Parts: sequence; C-alpha cells; structure tokens
Amino acid sequence: MAMRSNGSGERVSERVSAGRPLGRHGVRVSALVLVTLALASVLPALRAGAVPRYSARYEQKCELCHVNPSGGGMRSAYAARELVPKELASSAGSPAALADLDPKLGKNVSIGTDLRQMFFAATANATLAPPQGFFPMQGDVYLTLQLDPRFLVYYDRGFSNTYEAFALAHVLPWDGYLKAGRFVPPYGWKFDDHTMFVRNELGFAPPANSDGGLELGFSPPQTEVQLALVNGNRGSTLDDDRRLAMAGNLSARFRLGPVVGSGGVAAYSRPGRTEDLNTAGVFGYLSAYDVTWLAEADAIRRDDTVAPAVSGTVTSQELSVLVRRGVELKATYDFYDPDRSLRSGSKSRWGGGVTVMPRAFFVAEALYRHTDVSPGPALSGRDVDEGVFQLHFLY
Repeated sequence: MAMRSNGSGERVSERVSAGRPLGRHGVRVSALVLVTLALASVLPALRAGAVPRYSARYEQKCELCHVNPSGGGMRSAYAARELVPKELASSAGSPAALADLDPKLGKNVSIGTDLRQMFFAATANATLAPPQGFFPMQGDVYLTLQLDPRFLVYYDRGFSNTYEAFALAHVLPWDGYLKAGRFVPPYGWKFDDHTMFVRNELGFAPPANSDGGLELGFSPPQTEVQLALVNGNRGSTLDDDRRLAMAGNLSARFRLGPVVGSGGVAAYSRPGRTEDLNTAGVFGYLSAYDVTWLAEADAIRRDDTVAPAVSGTVTSQELSVLVRRGVELKATYDFYDPDRSLRSGSKSRWGGGVTVMPRAFFVAEALYRHTDVSPGPALSGRDVDEGVFQLHFLY
C-alpha cells in the first residue's frame, strides 16, 4: 500500500503499480521510442522531476515530494517525514527517530540538504583526469522562508557556485504558481544523475544550469504545464545579448488497467548574437508490477550566423525494478549525435547497478557504465568503462 495525495493535501491509501517498458532503443534514436512517447503525449498524464521513477510509481506530480513545483531540490515536509521514511526506505527507524525528523528551524523557516560522495574508477584510456578517485559530486543546503500559506522564498546553495534563489507564489488558478528569481528552467525530466545525456548535452548539468527569469505553472486535472521566460545565459547572473530565451513543458497522465503512464512535450528556444539554439523533445514513462521505464528523446538545432545549421539528437532512458522496499535494480541507456548529417561523431552509453536506501537519510548506489564513442568532426573522445560507487545523504 502506498500513501498519496488526493489533490487537496489529504493523504489516502492506494496500491500503486509500477511500469513495464514497452519500447527499445538501438544505436540511433529509435522510431519506436519517438512514436510511443508522441502518442502518450496526447493522453492524460503527468510530469515528474528529480527522481522521476518515484512520481511514476505514485502517479503524482513532483510537488508531492519537492518544494519547487517543477521538481528537484528541497523535499517537502510530507516527503521528509512521511513518504521517504515510511514508503521508500528499507527501515523507517524507531518511532522516536521518526518524531525527531523535523526540517523546520522555526514556525516559518525550513532547512534541507543533499550530500553526494562518489568514488569512481575508469579505464586508463579514458579522457577523465584522473581516471580514479573520490569526487564530492553534490553538496547543497536548502532554506525555505514561508511568508504566508501561499508565498515563500527559496534558497539553494551548492558546490561550484551552483545555486537557485526565487520567490514562489501559489496565486494562479488550476493550482497554479508564479516563480521569480534564479532557477533551472523547466525542460523534460530532471534526472538526479546530471550525467544523463539529456541533461548534460543540453546544458542542464551543474554548475551552469540555472538562469534568471520568470516561470508560471498550472495543474488542471490530469495535466501539468510549466512555462518560463529566462535570460538564456545559464550560469551567469545577467543577460549578455538582449535576447531572452523560453522554456516549457506540457504533460499529462493515463492509466490502462495495471499500467500507468505519462507523456509530454518539452521545448527550449534561445536566440543569440552568433547562434540560435532550439531544442524540442518528448518524454514519458510506463509503470506496472514494480517495473518502471522512463525515456526522453530530443532534437537539437543550432543555427550559426556564419555556418550552415546543424541538427542533432539526444536520448536517455532508465529502467528500474523494485526488488523490495528500499532496494532497486537500475539500467540506463544514453545516445548523443551532435550532427546527424555526418556518418561519424556520436556516442552511446549503457549501464546498470543497484540502489539501496536502508534509512530515510542514506542511499548507497553501485553502478557500472560503458561508453562507446565514434569520433568525428563534431565529437571527440574515447571508449571508456567506469565503475561508480555513490553515497547520498539527504534531509
């Protein structure tokens, strides 16, 4: 049995199924993935964020678990005190320990954190330097100031000068909101692994992943919409070309017997002085019987003022199996081709491993990944094998 929200904030019990992958991806972007997700995007579904497979299994929007309505960052009080310890972790801990789980510093001030420590080892011919060692991947501290029931101010400060800082007002119809400040623009899945190609190759990996601007969102029944107007100069404080960028998501959810699914479309447009960048994609999930499949596929077009336009493709997929509470098996696949007009110059990566959450504040993950690189004029690099072990402390 799983706890979920009925939309009014009241939690109700419901048995939640997780999904089985119905598609497959080859060396290039599979037409089956594109067709499946495109068809799903016209059905009623849902958009997720940060750890999308949790949203898939609970059939909920990302605001169930996160303060940020578009996903990622600080967890909500419900996630910190109820969902994570009582539904996701292998052991919830003693009643006394649960009673002490309180992220509030005061009546209107809350705090949270994410700390990820990695150890990785790569083959010697990799372009990584060094190919083995410890890497503090994430160290974020979150602070929320609740001004009144509908207004709050949010701060997120991390390593390498990564940060988000915005005001959030839940004042629009259809459970809508308005956000102003600096944030990661809404686009596709916000995978917690920023090395997934749809995050890294599209420029959504830290530290240069947040931008200044405005965002608004709506949640009509069975639907999720987010639109943002930003500087288009991610990683910098000010705009550098007097041209603004736009980003957005439109998604919905559906259920077919034991299978739950979602589908959506995403777009990002950034005009520039020397180059216009436009990306558009489809994303979705299928989930049933403790199996969840997520996928995103994007088309990329770069229009240079002095060179021919270049079109590329990128995709990321994740398949997870919930073995038992707190223990998951995970497999991933990524593909990136920066220039489809060339016969060479692409890379693909597949991997697999296990994720264990013994307690609500601790996650351990062990992964193996292999990357195949076909060098070309638009892409360089070498094949690489990686072993990754990660410790994640969260609050």
